[in-house]
Amino acid sequence: MFSTLFLISLGLFILSVLAAGFVRKYARFTTMALLIFFCTTLLLMAAMLAVKLSGGTFSFLNPLWLVLLALPILLLVLRLFYKGSFAKPLDYPLAGFLKQDFSLYAAANRYLPLGLTLCALVLFIIALARPVSVNKTKLPPTQGIDIMMIIDGSASMNNKDFFPNRFVAAQKTAIHFIGKRFNDRIGLVVFAKDASLAAPLTLDHDALKELVATLYIGIVNPQLTAIGDALGVAAKHLKDSSAKSKIILLLTDGSNNAGTLDPLLAAKAAAAYGIKVYTIATASPPGTNAFSSHEDEIDEGLLINIAKETDGAFYRAKNEVELQKIYDKINEMEKTDFNQTDIVSRTDIYRPFLLLGTALLLLAFALRKLIFIKVP
Repeated sequence: MFSTLFLISLGLFILSVLAAGFVRKYARFTTMALLIFFCTTLLLMAAMLAVKLSGGTFSFLNPLWLVLLALPILLLVLRLFYKGSFAKPLDYPLAGFLKQDFSLYAAANRYLPLGLTLCALVLFIIALARPVSVNKTKLPPTQGIDIMMIIDGSASMNNKDFFPNRFVAAQKTAIHFIGKRFNDRIGLVVFAKDASLAAPLTLDHDALKELVATLYIGIVNPQLTAIGDALGVAAKHLKDSSAKSKIILLLTDGSNNAGTLDPLLAAKAAAAYGIKVYTIATASPPGTNAFSSHEDEIDEGLLINIAKETDGAFYRAKNEVELQKIYDKINEMEKTDFNQTDIVSRTDIYRPFLLLGTALLLLAFALRKLIFIKVP
């Protein structure tokens, strides 16, 4: 845009000079074109300086002052076409015999200090309007959904009806789920006969995914399944959370046959703290494949009641693909909504305009007193 305006100004000046070469009375318009070209060039340089200083984004804190930009234009028109308003003419009887040729030096003598003064005035007006560089920084959300993941580490999770087994499938889908929850704090509980807090609520998802990947069957006593204790441990670490939404993802392939806390009682306690529990049964129904049997059938009724008690939902995964779809569905249901917060910082950039305007004013004064000296 700046280069286009510069070329237009230059083109008008060249046309005026060519016209003045053939028609003498156009000399005044040529002078005006020269002055406009010079002023436009300086102002475009100032505009490019502003863009450079602001990084491409700037605005004015006091834009009403820009109305005064009409003043330099008015002064220029009055000076060029109504000279009597600025100086008292002298009567000279032989003025009609003087040769009136266009002279670039004479035009510069007459109008260059004026142009510099008007440019300085424009720059001072721009400085009064308080140009500022505007920088916007988007803040990441500070609080999302708090999630506790519970993974069954009992011996039955080694069953191969999932590929390569139930436990590894649970690890992979859990890691995938964690990778999609960018702004949520997530913790982890691993259980079998005992329930253990493997990771507290954290935003360090990379570390949490590494931890999930290093889990193995036997990290806790794998002989039995204490669903109630696992729910209790997870609920304990969520109860004091200030998050708007608190959820537990309970993944298991068995029935509650160990522990000291009744699963439904633990579910009621979780519901009292506003915690929602999603239960995921990870096992193929008996007889659906060579690896499924009645010996490790899941207590679906218990998992359904836990989910119902906490206003959650129950899901049954028959293979690793379905398990992945369940996690994806929960991910879609439990969206974290935030109002984007922006920090707007403004940096004053009026000083260069003041300095440049002062320099032009001093230059105009020096030209009048040292070069374009007028003798009365």
